[in-house]
Amino acid sequence: MFWETFIHFYEKYVDEFLANFRFPAARLIIPLLLSLILLVLAFPPADLWILAWAALVPFFMALDGKTARAAFGTGYLLGVLFFSFTIFWIIHVTILGTTLLILYLALYSGFFALGYHYFSKRNLLEKMFLLPALWVILEYTRGHFLSGFGWASLCHSQYKNLLTIQIADITGMLGVSFLIVMVNVFLKETYAHHSTHGKWLNKESIRALAVIVVIAIAVKGYGAYQLWKPSSGSTVSVAVIQGNIPLEERNDPREAIRIMKTYLDLTKETALLKPDLMIWPESSFPGFIWEEPQLFAKLKEAVAEHKVPLLFGAITQRDGRYYNSALLLDKNGELAQQYDKLHLVPFGEYIPLRGRLPFLADIVPIDDFTAGKEATVFSLKNALSGSGPAKFSVLICFEDAIERISRKMSSRGADFLINITNDAWFQDSKEPFMHMQSSVFRAVENRRSVVRSANTGVSCFIDPQGKVTKYVRDAKGKKTFITGFTMEQVSLNNTGTFYARYGDIFVLGCGIVFGLGIVRLFLSPSGFKD
Repeated sequence: MFWETFIHFYEKYVDEFLANFRFPAARLIIPLLLSLILLVLAFPPADLWILAWAALVPFFMALDGKTARAAFGTGYLLGVLFFSFTIFWIIHVTILGTTLLILYLALYSGFFALGYHYFSKRNLLEKMFLLPALWVILEYTRGHFLSGFGWASLCHSQYKNLLTIQIADITGMLGVSFLIVMVNVFLKETYAHHSTHGKWLNKESIRALAVIVVIAIAVKGYGAYQLWKPSSGSTVSVAVIQGNIPLEERNDPREAIRIMKTYLDLTKETALLKPDLMIWPESSFPGFIWEEPQLFAKLKEAVAEHKVPLLFGAITQRDGRYYNSALLLDKNGELAQQYDKLHLVPFGEYIPLRGRLPFLADIVPIDDFTAGKEATVFSLKNALSGSGPAKFSVLICFEDAIERISRKMSSRGADFLINITNDAWFQDSKEPFMHMQSSVFRAVENRRSVVRSANTGVSCFIDPQGKVTKYVRDAKGKKTFITGFTMEQVSLNNTGTFYARYGDIFVLGCGIVFGLGIVRLFLSPSGFKD
């Protein structure tokens, strides 16, 4: 088994090596590097998700015996290393911003390590709930505080582990993070007991193992039910188009006609498949719509000729304000509906505190976009015979990483979700695949199909169980920085899930568990003393 192999490797090679190593710093650095390697390999491009279930064990062992200050520093160091390897792609936009973001995000692993230090004297069962609860609280805070940055959450490593992630429609994605940390705590404590007493299990660890087995049976059973139950049956045919327009050309007005020709040529080929809907990516319309009337007229004319509705991304202007928008042209080429992006990216689409800190505009010289006000639900008329129009909502760019937006759109009646994005900013890195991870969890949480149309990839179709059913790819299987299109039958669903209705109840439960742990710690003789 994987766990036995991992423990044998750690015991035979790592522990033995550290015991004979003359430099004390190695006892800290080597376990951290091992945890770092396992964590990074669990994420794209390697996607070795099983490694996450033991990746924190060396980190936990490095924390044992540390003072509170040393524990925080150890956690902070691992955070700096981990985020440096997982979100380095932001340097293509801003080196200073990337550095500051990494230094900020590392605080969360530092705080977790501090919590680990204070809860280290609790019994195994307590730690198996307290430490995962703390991890969930910190990941939730990271995903919401200061506009939120939930990328590279521990649960994201499991996006291909379909049997386990089905619980996200109850707990949200952070329920998966909880399980991963719980298993890591158990493995670490079991290994530590064996190292000290020569036995793998005692009464305490047997009880803990029983709890894990019961939870695993429940989680896997629920996952199997969700994966094997029949789908609703209703579908619409949707085609996604990936233009692969380089960023420097996208921002060059002289390239507008050529860009439009690229998309129109792809659209002509795609229309031959007779889809119910065609999709272009975020900001695919060159220039500012309505400020480019000839290009817009040409687009409307092409849609009317093909008689297939088109959803596309464009920068729009209204009352002197600019919006990042998604627009739907009906089969006659007329503008049917428009959605303006709700959640803007700080320093990418607006400057926070521009009035109070004007120097920020000199560091990142952009004009502010305006946030939209409504979670629009689009109607795809004539797509379904006898059962009314198919309904969908659009998530622009990183909005698919914001759980509450998808929940709101699903609750308003969207039968499926569409994510249009332009990830060309980050070059041919792991970013497009990490971005896709968020869409997988939005699909499971809301039991909605998610269709992704990305300028440079990854463009794909995700079913309500989180399975990627089809990609835009070239003959060699490459999915990013290639031009192409594909079509798929997209299943429709308008039923709600527990998570969609009630939100992050699981996070609230983790907060209660952690709060009780803090109270008990205050009441204990040692309290918060080192």
